[in-house]
Amino acid sequence: MLYLLLIFFPISMAFSTFLLRRMPRIAVGLGIGTLIVELLLAIQVRVDDPVRVFGVTMLLSPLHQIFLFLFLGIGIVVLIAAWVFPHGENFSATGLLIIAQTVAILLMQDSFVTALMLVAIALTAVLAIVDLPVGAGVLVSRQILAAALKYLVLMVVAGILLYAAYVLTDLFRPGELPGRISPARFILALLAAGFALRLALVPFHAWLVDLITYAGSLASVLIIALPVPASLLVFLLTLQSYPALLFEGGQALTVLRIGAAFSALLSSALALTAASLRQRLAYLIAGHCGVIFYSFASLSLIGLSGAVFGAINIALAITTVLISLTLLEHAIGGGTIESYNDLIWQRPVAGAGLLAGGLALTGWLPSPGGSAYLLALQAAADSGLVEVFILVAAMSLATLTLIQLTVQYLIGSRSKAIEVEPRLLGETEVDRPSPVRLSPEPWTARWLIIGLIAAMLVIGMTPQTLLTTIEAAVRSLAALSSG
Repeated sequence: MLYLLLIFFPISMAFSTFLLRRMPRIAVGLGIGTLIVELLLAIQVRVDDPVRVFGVTMLLSPLHQIFLFLFLGIGIVVLIAAWVFPHGENFSATGLLIIAQTVAILLMQDSFVTALMLVAIALTAVLAIVDLPVGAGVLVSRQILAAALKYLVLMVVAGILLYAAYVLTDLFRPGELPGRISPARFILALLAAGFALRLALVPFHAWLVDLITYAGSLASVLIIALPVPASLLVFLLTLQSYPALLFEGGQALTVLRIGAAFSALLSSALALTAASLRQRLAYLIAGHCGVIFYSFASLSLIGLSGAVFGAINIALAITTVLISLTLLEHAIGGGTIESYNDLIWQRPVAGAGLLAGGLALTGWLPSPGGSAYLLALQAAADSGLVEVFILVAAMSLATLTLIQLTVQYLIGSRSKAIEVEPRLLGETEVDRPSPVRLSPEPWTARWLIIGLIAAMLVIGMTPQTLLTTIEAAVRSLAALSSG
């Protein structure tokens, strides 16, 4: 019963918040209360106690329990941020639906059903992308519509690829046709392409860049920070369910590893040449996804642990970066971030959050990203120095990008001289527009960002607390691959 409550309770409350969409504060408060109740329900679920419901096995493993608490915590943080910042009219409803679908992915132990849930999340995410604030007097812009359409098409294509792979795995019988070319490589290729689309690996990254560039930041957090780690867990479930793919895959896993490493390198290079702050952050996220996919494709105990740890890191880093970015843009008002170079002096909490999230995405300690990158480098060392060199080069380019945007936007001169134009004929001081002043940082947003930074520091400085559970969860697959 608790499994069904975890899935259907936020869905039912999503319809209630939809009815209250014209009263945004009440809808947001109801959403926060829903997730708090959901968190209390999750605490009561017994771990490793499978239940069969409607022909589908439901199970909450220790690894999935970590992600369940993580996703619910991120949902609560984002809804609290929505209490302060402008958001879509149906944000609470779509947010609860996305969280409910993600919880279903964590609980259901069926590859076909989880693939269906991933497509369902894409459909709900489109509603969140095109959502407008209450009383908005404008229509959805062409860029947002294009971003939503691109995201929907690519996610549907990813779903088709995954379903084709799962159908073939049911028909695949290892060793049935000796001497013939095994279809395992083709199945792995379908799986890799489907999950590469969801993880925004180069060259499948366009949806991520457009989403972060044009969509609302709070909606982007729920669309990226939840489905991306959940997709990695689905991939892990797939390989656990079909271990024959690992035995007959041959060199396909090597190709996946090298492709993921080059994806991280190219993403970091594109981040260095991106035109805007949002695009640079998007490429940094794509680069970290490439490192996560590389660790996963290594299929060693160290690599899989690094991939899962990296998934936790990217969820926290995306949340911190985008909420900090929302605070900066909210303080600027009608201006643009590109017109400032001293934001860390004027908005220290938001600037610190942006910098801390950037350090996590580039893999520097004491953030969780540092531990994830170290595990990825250890997994690469077992495969050869070439792959280590590619990952180090990707990390170096990402670090240069972070330094570049820090100098350009955050730590410029605090006392920047303002050029005063000469008065026109007959103009007085009253006729001149008042200088743009940044609004103060809301205390609620400050504490949210401080809490996210503190959470990343705690996890980054004590990684063994989570790694013990993560290693225990992936040990069976790691032993299988080594055997």
